[in-house]
Amino acid sequence: MTGKFLRKLLQQTFKIFSLLLIVFFPLTISAHDGLHEQIVAVTEEIKKAPNNAALYLKRAELYRLHAEWKNSEKDFARTEQLDVNLTTAVNLGRGKLWLDAKQYSKAKVELAKFLAKEPDGFEGVLTMARVSAKLKETKTAVKYFTQAISISPQDSAEIYLERAETLVNARQIDEALRGLDEGVEKFGSLVTLQTAAIDLEVRRKNYDAALARLDKLAATMERKESFQFRRGEILLKAKRKCEARASLIEAQKSYENLSPFRKKVRAVNEQIARLETLLKTIPAKTCQ
Repeated sequence: MTGKFLRKLLQQTFKIFSLLLIVFFPLTISAHDGLHEQIVAVTEEIKKAPNNAALYLKRAELYRLHAEWKNSEKDFARTEQLDVNLTTAVNLGRGKLWLDAKQYSKAKVELAKFLAKEPDGFEGVLTMARVSAKLKETKTAVKYFTQAISISPQDSAEIYLERAETLVNARQIDEALRGLDEGVEKFGSLVTLQTAAIDLEVRRKNYDAALARLDKLAATMERKESFQFRRGEILLKAKRKCEARASLIEAQKSYENLSPFRKKVRAVNEQIARLETLLKTIPAKTCQ
């Protein structure tokens, strides 16, 4: 491989990578910030520069986020016609487009093309994982979710949850729990991961393990009421009614001590209502 060819290859790779960062990443952040207005603005730019492939790529992504599938595909095709060096970016864009449009087989084809050129491209790997999950190709989905976790440029906690959900849908509960525990080991007692693990322990009726996880998590939290309430729910499922009642009463007292502002929060009101309903199922005389 000559030095000239290598430099050209690196320049093309950098161009593609830069466009992926400039076009895809900012738009993902501003996905709900006046999409229609952004489409109009880019359309005006295209009128001034009708052969600018990057502008068509940008509008294609905007159309995707706006759920205008046909317009998005049209702009991806135009991008490719104008600049073959952007084909890799187009493959990724189409993969995400067809995932959003629930045309999973078409998405898989485009993403396979992208990954053949960019095997460690994070967005491509993660999108392929999601597509594989939708196609119920569990083994493949887990492989790509695991790869996405390993190369994630940011917090990958949500990817641990997606991988666990895929395994749960395939009734692989033990594997899902092991995967969540990997995340817990990495991030510590992160509420989302621990809560998911607790729910899975309850699902497989391993109530003692669920309670142990819950107690460990609650010990790290300043406010305890929701954990006390959850403890009561788990104990009730385990048919330990009197212990459940004690935890629910403890939670009830904690809720009563909340500020008036907190008590007005809908989620808190719903928990209190649920708590009161559960307490009615365990009369005081039952535990005397």
